[in-house]
Amino acid sequence: MHYTYRNGFLWLFIYAGLSLLPLLLALTGSIPQVRQFWIELGVAFGFIGLGMMAVQFIFTGRFQKIAAVYSGDNVMQFHKQIGIISFLFVLAHPITLLLADFSYLSYFDPRVNFMRAISLSIVTISLFAIVGSSLWRQAMNLSYEKWRLIHGFLALAIVFIGLVHAIQVSHYMDPLWKKIILAMIICICMYLVVHTRIIRPYQNRKHAYKIVQVIEERNDCYTIALEATGKKMNYVPGQYCWVTINDTPFDLQQHPFSLCSSALDPQIQLTAKVLGDFTATWQDLKPGDTAYLEGPFGAFTPSASANLFFIMGGIGITPAMSMLRTLRDQKDERQIVLIYANSDWENITFREELDELSETLNLRLIHVLEEPEDDWDGEEGFVSQELLARYIPKEHDNYMFFICGPTPLMDITEISLHNLGISWKQIYSERFEMV
Repeated sequence: MHYTYRNGFLWLFIYAGLSLLPLLLALTGSIPQVRQFWIELGVAFGFIGLGMMAVQFIFTGRFQKIAAVYSGDNVMQFHKQIGIISFLFVLAHPITLLLADFSYLSYFDPRVNFMRAISLSIVTISLFAIVGSSLWRQAMNLSYEKWRLIHGFLALAIVFIGLVHAIQVSHYMDPLWKKIILAMIICICMYLVVHTRIIRPYQNRKHAYKIVQVIEERNDCYTIALEATGKKMNYVPGQYCWVTINDTPFDLQQHPFSLCSSALDPQIQLTAKVLGDFTATWQDLKPGDTAYLEGPFGAFTPSASANLFFIMGGIGITPAMSMLRTLRDQKDERQIVLIYANSDWENITFREELDELSETLNLRLIHVLEEPEDDWDGEEGFVSQELLARYIPKEHDNYMFFICGPTPLMDITEISLHNLGISWKQIYSERFEMV
């Protein structure tokens, strides 16, 4: 875990350095005469905002060296929060300048410079559109695929127009060499989107998988079993991959799913609940259909020796299933506790297999039912701090605690575990709601 924290500070340092590159470049070499403080501050906000928006493209690139250390949840949450901060920096640029000198309003006047006014108006509208569609996508009834396309297009437009604006104003970017360097920095960041959306699918076209079986599970879930047409993807149990089900990898329908099969299984299995347009089609898939997998990603993975404590809810059980199945195949004898929350007995996904695993592994299985039958004598209601306290071992320093499920369960469980004396270093969370 210390390795993770060290790398965390390293990546934060790298992020800050890259975000400040446009500002540092502006302050390099000969500097124009300093204007009043608020004008210079507004200009600085613009350079920092441009740098932060450009570096955001790194988090859409799904780089293995980042994903191997940090979960997709952490990376995407960082991307989301930093995106809001970068939005505020960019917005502070014109607001500060206008408050300092109202004559800057002429930049938005099409009678003064039509193309500049239109471009800056487009950027302003795009900024609010990209943040609003990300925060309230579901309320806007915007499908994930449409949002992904709009999000990428707006981000590229904002950064490109920001680059052109900085070069055209030319106050700090007057030397040609500064303009060339700034353009190179921004274009490299923008290329990462092109690489993820076009280059990588092109490279992935020769690594197809064939669906060999579609299995109906409890709780309106379906499992698809896939076999590689070439070399199978190697992964660590608990990781996830991006899935495209189509004859071509060039498809907007690309979604992240936890791998739920054993890492030793020659097949790869993915299980999903029918919750959206994409997973609703799984029941209609046929053996022989083509899929493309990109990955693996994520650090929601067990160590070689630590005991395991799972708190899972509903379909959030999938990464735990991969770990349990792998440990079964390895004949691992470590201690495992699984608290599994569901609505009722009939809707427990993998119920029968979990019973078998509890006999094969050193696994203590605790079901928590929200709506139990009258004769139920197990845990009922919701996962709470009091419930967790009954099952957390007294000697818990050698345990890794994994949480995956609905957001309310995860929020309560994370705080409850910490209140019960579990170190944050021992707690691992994976949220399915990336957007």
